[in-house]
Amino acid sequence: MLKIVFNNKLFFPPVSRVRTVLDCGYGAASWAVEVAEEHPSCTVVGVDISPHMKPDDLPENFIPQLDDINRRFTFDDNSFDFVHSRFVGGGINKGRWPTYLQDIKK
Repeated sequence: MLKIVFNNKLFFPPVSRVRTVLDCGYGAASWAVEVAEEHPSCTVVGVDISPHMKPDDLPENFIPQLDDINRRFTFDDNSFDFVHSRFVGGGINKGRWPTYLQDIKK
């Protein structure tokens, strides 16, 4: 539905060359898989606390990781060109928000 509303765009910021993407709370992985399929030379890392919704047929450039976004990220600074963090507000603990915002902008 959102893709229809946003004129078939998966993301808006002007990223000249998408090489690495982080999808926080990837859920069913539909967004991450679509990005991976549209950008085959890009690595898409999906982080979620539960792997139960992960599709069976994943693109090779999608890397699902089991992790809790309520914990500090262990990725190196500037690891990603783009961070996708949509519909995760209810899953992030109140006290984690300041450090979560720091983590996704690193």
